[in-house]
Amino acid sequence: MKHLITIAFIYSCFFSFGQTSMFWNNYSNFNPAMSGFQYTQHAAITVRETWDWNRGIESIQANYNQRIKGSHGIGINYAGSYSIFASNALKLNYNYQFNFNKAGKLSVGTGMGFGNSRIREKYIPAFDPFGTISPQNYLLLNFGTAYSWKNLIAGVSMSNITIVTSNTTATSTGPRIGWNAHLGYGFQLSRAFQLTPRMIYATTNGFHRLGSNLTATYKSKFALGVSYNFNSQFGVNVGWDIKEKFRVAYNYGLTLSQLTNTLYSGRHEFSIGYIIKDKSAKGFVNIGTPAF
Repeated sequence: MKHLITIAFIYSCFFSFGQTSMFWNNYSNFNPAMSGFQYTQHAAITVRETWDWNRGIESIQANYNQRIKGSHGIGINYAGSYSIFASNALKLNYNYQFNFNKAGKLSVGTGMGFGNSRIREKYIPAFDPFGTISPQNYLLLNFGTAYSWKNLIAGVSMSNITIVTSNTTATSTGPRIGWNAHLGYGFQLSRAFQLTPRMIYATTNGFHRLGSNLTATYKSKFALGVSYNFNSQFGVNVGWDIKEKFRVAYNYGLTLSQLTNTLYSGRHEFSIGYIIKDKSAKGFVNIGTPAF
């Protein structure tokens, strides 16, 4: 039972990081320093669905971020998982941004909020027949820093610093402490083409994830990319930037891990966004999402 509880809350913890296949849409979900950092105003919602549509929505990531008076970033973030182990998390972000002009920009931020996790009712008979796993409510506290210079953007964050401990099970039942690191660089190959590689590394309670993506963008409007989560999933993403404000994107991921492909053969992921670019960053290559 102790191991079941651990697996349950690690599972829900992964989604609180905003680690979807198109993770660059959800930077602020796991790194509070990213709120209002790339864009003056940014909002996005990403929905992930399994191949079996009858299972329902697997997870939702949503965020709204804004820069205020040039140096303050604020944001609100929601992360929800609706699989076997359901979870909801709502966090508020704040950061302060240092502009070093030719040396780039640095952001330092924190995020606070609340979350809850539980086993969905229809799965209780199979996963908790004796009713020993109760719903959990917990405080969320994150810290992060981000840096941008020319076409480079990078960040490091520490998530879920607070831990809830159950005296009954003698184990931590809230989200585990986790570290995240992300890196992206935009190569302007020509006036029409841009190539953007991105990577994300995340670790929590001994579980590690390394994800990568390479996206080509044409005329800052149409995007096509491939992603690979090492030893876990391969995916293809497409995107469209409409009038440089509205962004739509889709990703299909094929599960490679032998530990999970009996449950999910693949995942669909849809993302819709609204972005007001930072007009002060002239010449900056959009490495967030050209289409995302």
